Amino acid sequence: MNRRVLSLVMALLGSAVAHAQPAGDQGDKVDAKALMQSGLKLLEAKDYLGALAVFRSAYQRFPSAKILLNIGTTLNLLNRKEEAANAYQTYLDSPDSDPAKRSDVTTVLAVLDKSIGKLEINVTPADAEVQINDGDWQPLAAVRIYRVPAGKFTVRARKDKFQPEAKSASINTGEKAGIVINLVAIPEAPVITTSNPTLPDPGLVAAVEPEQRSKLAGLALVHLDIPRGGAAALVGLAYDISGPFQVQGTAILGPTYGAYFGAAFAFLDGKVRPFAAAGLPMFVSNGIRVGLRGAGGAEIVITKHVSLIAELGAELMLNPEDNILKVAFIPAVGAAGRL
Repeated sequence: MNRRVLSLVMALLGSAVAHAQPAGDQGDKVDAKALMQSGLKLLEAKDYLGALAVFRSAYQRFPSAKILLNIGTTLNLLNRKEEAANAYQTYLDSPDSDPAKRSDVTTVLAVLDKSIGKLEINVTPADAEVQINDGDWQPLAAVRIYRVPAGKFTVRARKDKFQPEAKSASINTGEKAGIVINLVAIPEAPVITTSNPTLPDPGLVAAVEPEQRSKLAGLALVHLDIPRGGAAALVGLAYDISGPFQVQGTAILGPTYGAYFGAAFAFLDGKVRPFAAAGLPMFVSNGIRVGLRGAGGAEIVITKHVSLIAELGAELMLNPEDNILKVAFIPAVGAAGRL
């Protein structure tokens, strides 16, 4: 520190100590004066660290530009240049700084700036908080101009409802760097409101027609003669007279040929259609043989063109041949096809 700067520092210190009466309530003046007197004695004893602690304690109780001048000058005597420069800068930014001392403070600050780095910080939004290196978080207004030692530094910014951001760089002795940070707002989650849905007017809703299938179907069935271990094929047609009611006519192809005429009634209309059926089987074997058949089963609709049929039935022969059972259990399986 050259002689001119040293003399300025000592002049600032003497003036600040002599006039340091922090603003505050009348009841605080005694404590303020005691703190200043204690700090002055420590300075005279060259206990700069002790004096610094007292001045900082006083500033925490009574923020005053005059106390800042004491803090900055004591830091300068300790050769803590960056801290001293920041204290002087805060003094210059304070509305209660002494106009008569501003020129001397500016001169000392210009000398300090030659051996440290100077940051000019701008953050959007302007009411964000800023942290420099590992220091405390402070309002942007308090650190718009801030000194750091030469080398690497990091500036962080934060604000509620904004994404935090940090910028790191290096600065050389005597350099000035501009740091610009634009915080990005965090998108707000959409507000989901619940309400009773408005039901459409039934008169405006078009009825959905069920898939229609052809009334005429081709039948292919196998009647199983379980008692005798035989079977006969029935091939013919079925016609839906109404939704559930159907008539059938088929040829019987087997060991004995003949014909079958009957009807079926479906109890349900859907993919599975349970039904009851009755009919008249006729065979040609040493004359015409006539019987009665009753059955119950289900039609499984695969598509509107194809369905599967399974039924359990019994047949009563009215005029059977001698070697034919009069009553027999005759189940059937098969399929129906429609255009």
